[in-house]
Amino acid sequence: MSTMEAKSTPSKALIILLGAIGDVTRALPMAVRLKHFWPTTELHWAVEPISHSLLVGHPAIDKLHVFDRPRGLRAYAAFLRELRAERFELVLDMQRHLKSGFSSFMTAAPRRVSFHRQNSREGNWLFNTEMAAPSDHYSSKVAQFQRFGDALGLPPLEPLEFGLQPTAAERDVFERELATRCAAAGIPVPPPERRVGFILGSTWESRFWKTSHYRLLAEQLAKRYGFTVLLLGGKAERTFADELLSLRPEAPLVDFVSATTLRGLVGVFAGSRLAIGSDSGPMHIAAASGCPVISLWGSTSPLRSAPFGNENLVLQSPIGCSPCYRKRCPGLDTLCMQDIPWQAVLAQVSRVVSGA
Repeated sequence: MSTMEAKSTPSKALIILLGAIGDVTRALPMAVRLKHFWPTTELHWAVEPISHSLLVGHPAIDKLHVFDRPRGLRAYAAFLRELRAERFELVLDMQRHLKSGFSSFMTAAPRRVSFHRQNSREGNWLFNTEMAAPSDHYSSKVAQFQRFGDALGLPPLEPLEFGLQPTAAERDVFERELATRCAAAGIPVPPPERRVGFILGSTWESRFWKTSHYRLLAEQLAKRYGFTVLLLGGKAERTFADELLSLRPEAPLVDFVSATTLRGLVGVFAGSRLAIGSDSGPMHIAAASGCPVISLWGSTSPLRSAPFGNENLVLQSPIGCSPCYRKRCPGLDTLCMQDIPWQAVLAQVSRVVSGA
């Protein structure tokens, strides 16, 4: 199994990348590239509910297939039948795990491309007919996904495009919601150039930045630059946001936690000056939407996962054991992330604002 030259354009192709929001976001340029050079190909995407809303209406994707994981084996069997009935000519298995490999195999597509065996897990590559070229483990995930286009013989598409532009209607929805929430908070609606998104929390506890740091940063952003802070996150970040609000920072804060879908975040970030937060899916949505992102890193590595185009705005913990890739710190409590001072973040904000 090896990379192969481009064959005839497939009439129907499938991308399998089911779960993580950040991975799905960073794979979008591969979908755009395929659709750009093969515009007649009907492109489908297999995804789980967590990332589904981000892909709805995407210009490169013709159809979505949703695997509702919580419903278990019965849902998985129905999902496999649905995929097989499509009679795909090409499958790009961009998940690299056993489940995606088996799903790819069960489509019965004659051409199925996986990550190289050195980048695969759980024997994933054995279920497919070809492999993309190998990638360094710490290379950018965006670049790793682009290997699939190389394997298909597609020319590079430069600059890379994510296809995440909000519609006029989506912008209007965000602006109206912002006006409502600003009124509730008793603050004026800030213009786009005076909005900064705080991406609170992450799926890993070890990635959390201290609420007191966010408070001090918010106060300085308001004092020095006149910024209004939008608090962003899902249900899991509700407690974190409430803790920050309870500190009563001397800065205008607008609570947007659980107020929008993933797709809705595109409008939020497209209408903001910058975003700040730790390693998370929304961080990648912000970058893909063209919003500058200042990212904070502790247990994971920015070499692999820095928000695309914002590698120069990365702040890595100075702790010697970083990155450890542990969901919970094994002994330093939250010291790892807390060793990133708010003053360092403020210095990065200055770079963005000044255009340096």
